[in-house]
Parts: sequence; C-alpha cells; structure tokens
Amino acid sequence: MNLLRRIEIIMNVTVKYSVKELLGELRDGLYTLPEGAAITNLIEASAQEAHRELAEEVKRSIIFLVNNRPASWETPLNDGDSVRVLYKIIGG
Repeated sequence: MNLLRRIEIIMNVTVKYSVKELLGELRDGLYTLPEGAAITNLIEASAQEAHRELAEEVKRSIIFLVNNRPASWETPLNDGDSVRVLYKIIGG
C-alpha cells in the first residue's frame, strides 16, 4: 500500500513592531509560518499568540517594510524576511 505524505514547507520570518503604543502586546521576534504566507498571516499569528484581535482602525494606522522595502498586507513573505511594522504618517 502506497501512502502519500504531505510535506508542509515552513519559513522563518522576523518581525519588529515600532508601534508599541498600538500593538504593545504583540511580540517582536522570530515567527514560523507556512510557505506562501503573507504579512496578514504574520500579523494574525502574532495577534493570536497575544490573545488579541486588531481593530480595523488599528489596521488602517500601520504600514510595513519587508527587508526595508514598502509592503502591503497582501505581500507574500519568504524564508528569512525581516518585517518592520510602522505608523502610517498622515498629514500635510
């Protein structure tokens, strides 16, 4: 009998929250995610770990850099990526 095994590929991503006033409970550091995860998956994993759900207002108040390049909630992540979470600056 042949058994097929599904191999789940994982990746390690580092996150640094520079918005502690908004997201103080969310932990900086290394997260292990499934291959194909996006920033939204990283933030959801971090929020779940902290037993927190992010309000839409908070979500609209933050932006991301992946490896020092602008990114969005839908940006796919790769093994070894570094994500910074920052305040969105509005004004003029």
